[in-house]
Amino acid sequence: MPQPCVIDGCKYTSRVLCHCCNKNLCLEHLKWHDESIDSEINPLVDDINTLTDQLIKLNIEELTDNSREKLNQWRDDCHMMINKYYEKKCQELNQHYIQRIDSLQIEIDQIRSKMMKFICEQNITIDDLETLKLNISDVKRKLIQIKIKPMEIDFHPLIINENLISIEEPKLYELDLLKLSKAYRKFECTDESWPAMANNDRVLLIDQYPNISLLDRDLKTIKQSSWSYGFIRSMCWSSILSSFIVINNEKEIFLIKDNSLSIERISMTEEHYWWSCTCSDTSIFLTNAIMGTNIFEFNLLSSFQLVKRWKPPLSCKKNEYIDDITYNNGTLALIIKVSSNNIVLLELRSSTTLDRIWSLQLGIKRNWFQQTIRCCSIKYDEWLVIEGNTSHIFHILNNGTIKAMGKYKPSPVNAVLFGSNILAIRTKMNLFFYRL
Repeated sequence: MPQPCVIDGCKYTSRVLCHCCNKNLCLEHLKWHDESIDSEINPLVDDINTLTDQLIKLNIEELTDNSREKLNQWRDDCHMMINKYYEKKCQELNQHYIQRIDSLQIEIDQIRSKMMKFICEQNITIDDLETLKLNISDVKRKLIQIKIKPMEIDFHPLIINENLISIEEPKLYELDLLKLSKAYRKFECTDESWPAMANNDRVLLIDQYPNISLLDRDLKTIKQSSWSYGFIRSMCWSSILSSFIVINNEKEIFLIKDNSLSIERISMTEEHYWWSCTCSDTSIFLTNAIMGTNIFEFNLLSSFQLVKRWKPPLSCKKNEYIDDITYNNGTLALIIKVSSNNIVLLELRSSTTLDRIWSLQLGIKRNWFQQTIRCCSIKYDEWLVIEGNTSHIFHILNNGTIKAMGKYKPSPVNAVLFGSNILAIRTKMNLFFYRL
């Protein structure tokens, strides 16, 4: 039995079945249907032509500019490392010659002393004279060796591993909290260590009581030094000082060089029990361990001179406590505990004015005896919040909304983004590395 035409209002019965869309149409509307389909291709032609024009106009230099800056920085850092190593070996070379010359000078002084003794006593024998001649001849021989025979230097070629730099296609979202069960590296931590850790692009500094340790991207310990300056509350990396900054529970702040782990106590104009720290390019931001927390900004280029001090209600309210502070791209992320209603907030502020950009209430109940709630920045100006009391990790987008929330076992106590594609999560007993 003939089917009616599917076009609304048409009184004719269908004469054909359109195979491309499986619709029954009369002859009149078949032509209209065909023309309407043909008409939709014209905008598509315009779109593809526009895309072709845009593709032709793409500038490779502009596209690679940001990545090339990172490569240039890596090259400069490598040159700096090579130059430091070269200077070290030059100093060693000088020291070898200084030691040889000093040793020869001691021999000359000893011979001179014996000669003066013989002259004063006028009691020299033929044997004594021969001995002096032999000693002088030996000194002459050694001096000639110093002049004409250089130190032997054994060189090993500098081998470049092709895996030092990897270039990969970007991903829209590189972090999936549901896939954090597959760590590719695991490092055992001492159970008396505090969870503080900080990193630059090359190394990660962790508290490994009774030591502090530098780890590379394969979780290998490349440097370790004893630490006897109290509990480490927080640490951060300063690129302009090429050093880590560490605060303890004794109102003290330390500068730690990343190549030698040399420790230098910093003299500050302000003295407080510090709780958390973070660095921008030119400043360090510190919070003190009190209700109604203050935020201090010190200039890294002028011997840690105080720049600003924000007090309640600008820093937080008098009944609030800042548990952690993290800098990223001109902003400060604050973990704030509210005593009046036991809620926990993540707030993003301007690092220059402390104006609030957004505020997010997290599904965490404040507990004064819980571990510090930590926050770290990740790619695309997004954030991770680590809450060990309930084993939760929150992934926060740059607009202040929660992208994902998941549980992590064993309970996490801290996390940092190591380089651009490694997430390091620390628990009480272990440190795990994840590829993003």
